[in-house]
Amino acid sequence: MLETICETLVDAYKRNWITSRDGNVSIRHHDRDHFYITPSGVRKQTLQPDQFKKIKLLESSWEELEYTDISRSLKPSGEIPLHYGLQKKMGQHSNEVRVVVHLHPTYCIAAMHAGIDLSTISESFPELNRYTRVAPNVLDVEPISQQLADQCHANLQLDDKGFIGYDIVGIKGHGVVAIDVTPWRAYEHIERLEHICKIVLASGKNSK
Repeated sequence: MLETICETLVDAYKRNWITSRDGNVSIRHHDRDHFYITPSGVRKQTLQPDQFKKIKLLESSWEELEYTDISRSLKPSGEIPLHYGLQKKMGQHSNEVRVVVHLHPTYCIAAMHAGIDLSTISESFPELNRYTRVAPNVLDVEPISQQLADQCHANLQLDDKGFIGYDIVGIKGHGVVAIDVTPWRAYEHIERLEHICKIVLASGKNSK
């Protein structure tokens, strides 16, 4: 699925949801003691599968594993605390995969900047709430920090067994984080929420 992740990032770049070196994605199969994450500082519209970082899951931290000669010189995304927490804890379902996608979609960020809690607008739009569970916003927190990771985990209702209560969470002034079993399914949560945020902002009605 690393190739598919690259495809989603190209699409995100074309939609102006990220600039060249923004965004990050990780993926893990539940029965493996490692996950893959996008590298830091690499142009996402030209990202290749052999540039991903392979990360071993330890009890309270992580370590980089050898993957390819190209990836050896790269660093994992700075948002690795966010991904580590979500990828370490996974419900033990057969063939479960967890994909975590963090992007910066324009209208989602604009809606949060306008004071709208993204979880409240989903109630008015069945094409959103039928398929996507939207968590309450994470407020202003420092990017690439443990605090950001902890607050995202809490708002997504990540529990001790690895289950999550929501599909997507917004981070005020920063972006969104979506989770699902394939890259495109996670991406569709963002696409769906972005579409609704655009409608709400165009209406001029504040749905705080």
